[in-house]
Formats: sequence, C-alpha cells, structure tokens
Amino acid sequence: MRSRIALAALWCTVAACFMARHAAAQDTLIAPRVDTAPTIDGEPDDWQLSLFTDDAYLHLDGANGNVNAGAIDGEDDYSTTTYVAYDDDMLYVLVVARDDAIESGFGPANNWENDCLELWIDGRDNDGAFPGEDDNVQVNVDVNGVPMVYRDAGGVKAALLPEVLGGSIETADGWIIEAAIPMEIVPDTELVAGGQIGFNISFVDADDGVWNHLLWLGDQEVNTAQWGTLAFSSDTLAVGAAGKLAATWGDLRR
Repeated sequence: MRSRIALAALWCTVAACFMARHAAAQDTLIAPRVDTAPTIDGEPDDWQLSLFTDDAYLHLDGANGNVNAGAIDGEDDYSTTTYVAYDDDMLYVLVVARDDAIESGFGPANNWENDCLELWIDGRDNDGAFPGEDDNVQVNVDVNGVPMVYRDAGGVKAALLPEVLGGSIETADGWIIEAAIPMEIVPDTELVAGGQIGFNISFVDADDGVWNHLLWLGDQEVNTAQWGTLAFSSDTLAVGAAGKLAATWGDLRR
C-alpha cells in the first residue's frame, strides 16, 4: 500500500508542476489517440503525463473554475488535473486531485455525494437539452471507483452499466480516478481524428457534509450551451511492448 501511495504521490508532483503553469481554463480539451488501452485501476503509470501539452490537459481549482455550490478554499483544499485519450471504441479519462478531506461513505446509487468526477457528454455536439436528448449523457465516477450513468437527471435514477469502467486510489494528498466510457452508450457519436463532441467536466468536493461543486465551464452543469469541446487529435501515443507509453510522441494538435 505504501508503495502505491508513494508512486501516486510522485505522479501528483508531476501534475502539480503543470498546475502552476495553467492560469486559466481553456474551452477546448484535446484528446490524443491510444493504440493500447490504459488499465482502469487508478494507477497512472501507463499514462505518460509529462508528454501532455498545455491544450491536452485541464487544471481546475476555485480560482479558474466555476463554483456553483459551496466553496473551494484554494488549491490545498481542492484542485484537479484531467487528461483524456481515446481509441476506436472508448473514451479514457484520468484525474489527479489534491483534496484535503475525502468523502467515500455513500453507496453507488448516491455516488454523487462522495468526492467524484462528473463527465458531461453531448455526442452530436448540438447543444440539445439535458435531460431530454439521448446523446446527452452524464457519467459519474467516485473515489470508490464506482461508475454511474445518468441518462435523465430529472427522472431516471442512476444506473450501473458494466460497459463503463472505473478505478481509483487514494494518494498522500488526494486521490486519482480513471474511467473508460464506451461511446456505444452515446448515440450518434464517433471517435475519429478531427472529430469533436460537446463536453464538460465537474467535480464534487464533499467536506464534512457540505457539497462543494466545481465546474469547468458555465454556471449550470445541465446547460449544454455552456459546455466546451473535446477534440480528437490525429496524434497517437506510442506504446511499447510492455504496454507502457513510449518516451516520445508527436505534439498534440487539433
């Protein structure tokens, strides 16, 4: 356990270097392609994080994100760095978080009350209603590694879909969450170089019964018109025979 936490802490240190450089949240996030899928276990050692350029990761904290519930008291309280990649079938997400108090006591049906990652996907990128259109999907993965899918936040209760994978670990100063989302659950969505989808990210920082909510873009997470863009790059991460990312790869571009 100590070795896992030490390894994760090392990656948190790498991510922290990028955090210092990133002053404002962009409205487009770039996703490179992968030939070999990362293992969804919360361990970041099969992501070559140091190779991600500034437009290919997203740092959020209370200063550059939008807090629409509760409060975020600086980076030591709560901050996240998100990386996204894709292949023919799956969207892969890795989040490294600094969090001074972790809430993990709620069960799967209420995983949104734990510290968690929330992904908002508009497959057609048409700013349609959420809830109300089948290509607009919310996926939550909490610090227990439990993925829940909300198709209709107003009526249909969250559902565990076995096709959606989640994993997590606790680190010395926070947590790491990984997710793999099959785009077959989102109608009219293609994972192709040069393509894009509507996309937003939000986070729950649950502290002592207080629900603090941090958004990438907008002030209402269900307002698709306020979401940003996830663009699929033609650049591919090279992977070695052992399943680890190679030391070099092409610069990420749209």
